Amino acid sequence: MIKAIPMMVLATSNFGKARELAHFLESVPVKVTMLCDAKAKLDGVEGKSDYEQNAIAKARRAAEVEGKTALGEDSGLEVEWLGGKPGPMSARYVSPDATATQKNEALLGELEKTPDEERAAKFVSLVAIAEPSGAVRTFRGECSGRIAVEERGNRGFGYDPVFIPDGYEKTLGELGVEVKNKLSHRAMAMAKAREYLEANC
Repeated sequence: MIKAIPMMVLATSNFGKARELAHFLESVPVKVTMLCDAKAKLDGVEGKSDYEQNAIAKARRAAEVEGKTALGEDSGLEVEWLGGKPGPMSARYVSPDATATQKNEALLGELEKTPDEERAAKFVSLVAIAEPSGAVRTFRGECSGRIAVEERGNRGFGYDPVFIPDGYEKTLGELGVEVKNKLSHRAMAMAKAREYLEANC
């Protein structure tokens, strides 16, 4: 008898994020699908000032409505000069409806007169895997760097065009997917999640 391939639901309405998450799960024996009508189904579960709580809430909601194992992820950009802002509120920085460009422009405006040596920042990712039973596991990843003085590159999404990872002079928006998928905060968290899934699927 052929064993059925288990389903993994991605609890996100962000297609850029969904593509990255699916890429990191390519070696795992699961069939990955995006939560249908995710924006409506996840409405109201996110908004806390804590990555773990947001990720768990999204994963559990998706697991509950789909009756399948679900993966939720919450991430943010923490700028040292701004006391860790925007942090878990990164997706809603400026306003919930602000475009990525508007968010980046607002961030650069706040740092306009900040010297390069004071522009340290890090990306944080928290991945949660939830079962329909409510059981959940979490995995954290970080990527340190600094904020550029202007947007550069269009090969990523979100804050990628203003974030320069340690060891590089180009932004994630310039470096592109191949480099980003090796060193990003999401890559770090998903490597841990993938190890867990490969051992338990």
